[in-house]
Amino acid sequence: MLHLADDLRARGHYVSFLSVKERGFADYTQTRGFDSHFLRVRTKVDPYSIAKMANLMRRLKPDVVHCHLSTSAVNGAIAARLAGIPSLSTVHGMSGKLSFLPSEHLIAVSSKVRDHLVGQGVSEAKISIVFNGIPLRCYDSDSRIAARALLDLAPDRPVIGTTARLTPMKGLVHALYALARIREEVPDVVYIVMGDGEQKEELHELAHKLGLKKHVRWMGYRHDVQDLLPGLDVFMFPSLREAMGISIVEAMSAHVPVVAAAIGGIPEVVDKESGVLVPPSDPVGLADATVRLLKDKQLKSRMGTAAYDRAVSEFSSSRMGERTLAVYFGLLNHRNRLR
Repeated sequence: MLHLADDLRARGHYVSFLSVKERGFADYTQTRGFDSHFLRVRTKVDPYSIAKMANLMRRLKPDVVHCHLSTSAVNGAIAARLAGIPSLSTVHGMSGKLSFLPSEHLIAVSSKVRDHLVGQGVSEAKISIVFNGIPLRCYDSDSRIAARALLDLAPDRPVIGTTARLTPMKGLVHALYALARIREEVPDVVYIVMGDGEQKEELHELAHKLGLKKHVRWMGYRHDVQDLLPGLDVFMFPSLREAMGISIVEAMSAHVPVVAAAIGGIPEVVDKESGVLVPPSDPVGLADATVRLLKDKQLKSRMGTAAYDRAVSEFSSSRMGERTLAVYFGLLNHRNRLR
């Protein structure tokens, strides 16, 4: 949302946030210089909050109300209807349709998300696809040297990595089994895990059981992920359920080739030039593809360049802003035709 808001503001549009009061995101939008309003949403559908939202919308008179995630979508879209303002919602995951029914239009972050909604009876004409995007940074050879220094690793040591919440859904158990196999072919390999979550202890125990203590670096939650990514040789993403995979895009933008599970929206992000896709829950496939990239430096370099090019062309915050604006204007034009 912030990447989108930054891009829209840079294009000369006015962006205001209406956020849930108790959550830190609401305060953060103010520190970024956005006009921000706060209220409490106590239940999934909160009539009192909806009335407050509708009154605020009537006062602000926005052209479009854009909601994100299910609770915001159901409350925000109903409020927008009461205020007579067009609304749309972005569906970021494989969500149920009910929370999004009040929205006049939907944005799906991948065709898999769209297909999931259509499978529940939502009209395909009501859905546009806009990939999530990120601001792209300039990386060069110095970025890799700096990242390796932060990781305290030699420049030539083979390094793979994952950025993910440590939850069963992210499939990191399969990554550890893959690492045990990779170690047989690449004995000095290091696996960098960036993230935290409820599966942390289980994963630590599994790594110990597999004898991987010297091969895994548990980095925890990091604010400097994009500084560390250029230090990777391969980005491994074994997720078992994924609407799109923004962490994959971050790795691609750092010129890092991807080995990932072919699940959800991931095949829409990683093509055959930018990485290797394997079946989900397949440690052998993950390992073999990773070893191939680690041993074939030309292939790794070629795929890393293709990954960066694809991130630039399809997944930048600029492309996201451009495509989102097209949806806004399409919604407004449709409204005008109905008058």
